[in-house]
Amino acid sequence: MTTRTIAVFGAGGGLGTALIQHLLQQPSESNTRILAVSHSAQPNVLNVPRIEWHSVPAYLLENQPNPEFVPQLEALCQKWQQQGVVLHGVVSTLGWLHRSNWQPERRIEQLNERQLMAYFHGNAVLPALLVQAVKPLLAKKETAFVAQLGAKVGSIGDNALGGWYGYRASKAALNMLFKTAAIELKRTHKQLTLSVIHPGTTDTALSEPFQERLPKDKLYSPEQSAERIWSVIRALEPAQSGGFWFWDGTPLPW
Repeated sequence: MTTRTIAVFGAGGGLGTALIQHLLQQPSESNTRILAVSHSAQPNVLNVPRIEWHSVPAYLLENQPNPEFVPQLEALCQKWQQQGVVLHGVVSTLGWLHRSNWQPERRIEQLNERQLMAYFHGNAVLPALLVQAVKPLLAKKETAFVAQLGAKVGSIGDNALGGWYGYRASKAALNMLFKTAAIELKRTHKQLTLSVIHPGTTDTALSEPFQERLPKDKLYSPEQSAERIWSVIRALEPAQSGGFWFWDGTPLPW
């Protein structure tokens, strides 16, 4: 069986860890090597021989972009390229919704420049730069994928409630960046599929402050969300590259 290599960025978070654990449990992926990238320490459950753990700095520090993150991300990908790494898959959980003193803005009076810039940096700019960094590593003669977690609230057509200005707008920008990259990369990577996937509200630190009013059947465990995300990734084909998908595999409106 041919060895495949999949990189997971944000591997130390609740959903990142669950995504890797689900992958490890699949008989069809028994020969898959996993490159796990995170600013967090390696969880004990992921301390297995098939996983290579790589540490990078946090991308936000004290509510502003960390200038060390992108150079170290680029250096890591360049090192992989020098080692002859070929990526058959990339999954990214990069993105943020709230921090200690920043919450989603419910009214336009709450907008401030620093928070908006941080939203766009974490939710749109960094995922696009990640695609740029991994492009030289992506398989060309075999099927490959790049999947980025997105958010349904990034849909302009589905926005009926308003609020959450920066998060919504940055996730909408993410959709445009991935759609544009998918059009370009079709010319050089004909078997590549780029996707933005909404995982549903998952019981992780990202959603924790907003779970109280959520019906119990609308809050999913990381394991549930991981299984669904992988199902969507496996079902997508290169002709669908650049799409925006719900966790059940149905397309979401832009």
